[in-house]
This record gives sequence, C-alpha cells and structure tokens, in this order.
Amino acid sequence: MRLTRWALCLCALLLGSASAAAAPGDAIGSAVTVVNLVTAKLEQDQRELAKGDDVRQQELIEVASDGRSELILRDKTKLALGPGSRLLLDQFVYDPDISGGAIVLDLARGAFRFITGVAAKPAYVIRTPTASITVRGTIFDVYVQLSGMTWLLLIEGAIEVCSEDGKCKLHDEPGKLIRVTSDEVDNPVKWASLSDKDKVPFDSAFPFVVKSPGVDPDPVFTRDQIVLGTFPDRPGKHDDDADSNDDDGGKKADEGKDRKKKATKKRRTRETKRKRHKSDEAGKILKGIGIGIGIGIGIGGGGGRHGGGHRGGNYR
Repeated sequence: MRLTRWALCLCALLLGSASAAAAPGDAIGSAVTVVNLVTAKLEQDQRELAKGDDVRQQELIEVASDGRSELILRDKTKLALGPGSRLLLDQFVYDPDISGGAIVLDLARGAFRFITGVAAKPAYVIRTPTASITVRGTIFDVYVQLSGMTWLLLIEGAIEVCSEDGKCKLHDEPGKLIRVTSDEVDNPVKWASLSDKDKVPFDSAFPFVVKSPGVDPDPVFTRDQIVLGTFPDRPGKHDDDADSNDDDGGKKADEGKDRKKKATKKRRTRETKRKRHKSDEAGKILKGIGIGIGIGIGIGGGGGRHGGGHRGGNYR
C-alpha cells in the first residue's frame, strides 16, 4: 500500500509537469563536504566526488569506512552520510514554481541525517531495506544495519514509518527511537530503555548526534541527553516506553529537580525573613520619628499661637 501511495503521487506530478522531473544523470544537487573517499556511480560510470561536485539522479553514493559526506539537493534538502554508508538518489521531481514534488531516496546501509528542504512535505519518501518513511517536515537520523534492520532517531518534527508488510506508526516524540524490521515497527522508546542497546554502538549508529554535521551545526539534543534519556518530555505527553524501573538518567533528572525546588524554597524563606526584619526595623524608625514629631509639636505649641515662624524652627 505504501508503494502505491508515493507512486501515485509521483505519476500525477509527472503527468502534470514533465519539465520538473530530472532524468537519470541530471544534476539534482551538490556535495558540500567530502572527507576521504566518496564515490558516485551511475550504471558503469563511476567517479570520485570532490567538494562542489554535482550529484545526479540515479547515482549510487558510497562512502568509505573512514569517510563522510554532506549533500544539498536543489530543493534545499540536506543529507549527511556517515562512514560506510550507501545511498541511491532514486527520484527527484521538484520545481519551485509548482506545488507538490517527489523526492525518493534509498538508504541501503550506514548512518544518515536527513533535513527537510522546501518541497511539499508529502513529496519526500525515504526507503531502507525494511522501512518506508514519509516525512512531515523534520530532522531525523537513520541507521541501516547490514541485516536491513533500521533504526530511526527523531530529532525534530514527525515522521510516519511503515514496515515492508504495511504496518505503520507515527513517530512524533523527538529524542526517541523506532526500530523497524520487515514485519514490525516498534513503539518510540528512549535509548536507555532498550534491552539490547549494547549490540549497536551508539556512536557508530548515530555519529551526527556525537558531532553535528556542517549542514546542521546547531544540535537539538546532546549525546548524553539521548543516551541517558534525560531530555525534557513534552507537557502532557505519556512515555510509551515507561516501565516499573526508571533509568539512571531519569533518576538524576528527578533528583536535580528536587534539589532545585528545595533551594528555591530556602531562598524564598530567607527573603521573607529579611523582609520581615527590614519591616520591623522600619517600624521602629517610624515609631521613633512619630515620638520626635509629637515632642516637637508639644514644645512648639505655645509659640505657634503667636507666630508660625518660631514653630518652624523646632524642625532643624
């Protein structure tokens, strides 16, 4: 069903505006970062990418095990490719003067970060061996294992994730992950709650959390927030992965909140005491002034009947 959805969208746009569609080999973006060996292959033509080179529709981009790359497509879509990653620029249909579009990317293996461009959000379809991702305006990281199992870490926005057999779930909880196999889509969970997280090194799966790419330099979450699960939950949002045991990061966060509340209470108590002390001192001073005024008035009362000037002298 998911193939039908994006295929119909693509066909409709192609029929409405053939000029917007790129043909195989047409430039659809450029490489803005190339570290070590990154190749682009189209049929039998293979070349090494350099910074500033065009990337083309239907090209297979491969990154060496010690390399990385960053691409920007014509619609301002940004892609970061980690070491050992493999990406097919499958389909690109976009025209800034025409609504809609169809941008299809196949992530075959490795680590990626995807940042939405300016094309209409339903235009984006991100595919892996086990998942199809429909974008709703977002930033997310993808890790595709050699087995095809896919991990998705939502950074911002929302995505709809479907398995090969058509099971779909909406992921709209930034900071959490979804695992997808050919027949199952897990619920979003915190990394700290995963029972088998040690089987996948976090830094290998999500290198762009560890170090932000140039195309997305301002991190939303730190590595510790994702790993420990200490990022702030949205108000009113229930954790699907909550269980009887809180993770250490959650406990530390709660303890920090308690300490902050206690400190605030102590500070307010001290401020209240200071205010009361000042009020008492002010009261004493006013009382003394009142007595002085009364004495002054009493002393100058007789002279006042004969002339106000003499009474005024008593206030010097």
